[in-house]
Amino acid sequence: MVLVLAAPMFAEMSISGEFDYYFVNGFEGDGGETGNSFVDKWDKGEVDFKATVGDYSQVRIELEEDGSWNKGKGTYPEGTPSFNYFRVITDWGKFFGLDGITIKTDIGLNSWETFDNVDFTGYNYENADSSLWCADPATSKDFGIKVSLGFVDGLVQPYFALTFDTVQENDDKGPEFLVGSGFDFSSMDLPLWVEAYFYKGIEEKNNMFGVEAMYDLAINDMNFIIGGYFANATGTYWSEGKKADWDDRASAWGFGVQFVAFGATIGASTGGYFGEDVVGENSALSVLGIDATYDILDWLAVNFGASFAFGDFKETEAGDKAFQSLEMGVVVKPDKGVKYKLGYIYADEDAVSDGSLKTRTFNTKKLAAEKGGLYFVTQIDF
Repeated sequence: MVLVLAAPMFAEMSISGEFDYYFVNGFEGDGGETGNSFVDKWDKGEVDFKATVGDYSQVRIELEEDGSWNKGKGTYPEGTPSFNYFRVITDWGKFFGLDGITIKTDIGLNSWETFDNVDFTGYNYENADSSLWCADPATSKDFGIKVSLGFVDGLVQPYFALTFDTVQENDDKGPEFLVGSGFDFSSMDLPLWVEAYFYKGIEEKNNMFGVEAMYDLAINDMNFIIGGYFANATGTYWSEGKKADWDDRASAWGFGVQFVAFGATIGASTGGYFGEDVVGENSALSVLGIDATYDILDWLAVNFGASFAFGDFKETEAGDKAFQSLEMGVVVKPDKGVKYKLGYIYADEDAVSDGSLKTRTFNTKKLAAEKGGLYFVTQIDF
């Protein structure tokens, strides 16, 4: 409300956001209960403010409902709206009148992130943020500064970020840093994006090197996307009360394709990781998700999805079951940005019987399913 009332102070201001709410029957509820009880939960709730201040600066604020930023000190319970980020971005290249060179600073809470371009199928296995094990540096919510540069008509976009953990109760209070670069080949009429980055965490040897790439080709009414990531990490862990090191914690990978044409969207994404230090004798934990949507009318669509396990993930984490889940439903779109989804998800009971496996679905994310059930999702993007 304060931001809206202050809108006349800004040269330009926009408000956007997303709200995803699901209501399901038959899934494991909070606290570990199982059965056919009804469960409702926010999957996502955020509001984004972007305001131009003067000629060279922007203020960006995102409010999110999960309370993760405040949760570290135990002040607010999960589910309390809080700042996901509060950032001030200044274009110094424009300020100094530099031609063909971009210099931007981004200062504030969670003021550093990778570009997060590779995210286009419902199961999201092609995205490092959604991988089975690794967390993208953008998930850290601390105070910091990011410096972004741009050269050769935006072809090369290096960046450097430094943050301090001021939220979590942690004995290791050293800084974290992220350094990397994006490469946008659209200036050469090639629809290719590549990014490489190195992340140094707070704890000793908690490091990650990642590479992401996406090729997005549009021809008339058809669109084809292919992308993925590879990340290698080292770190520390606790075993029997003692601190130990992994020389090579794991190597994670993800890959996806999406094709859009004639009202149909078909996508597939797969991902997994290698690393005996993490999974013992298992060195290739892998998953696969397939999703499809077909627009019957402008306001009505049907969707389908299925997830599978293979390799060591099938044998050790999925009850030796290749099939994981199946979902089918209808999508009603009465307005642009508003969707209602109604359908059914079936999950293999043996594959998720211990409750530890979070079966990923593309309509209701990361539910611990007993057998599956009906779902109803309200999704608003504005």
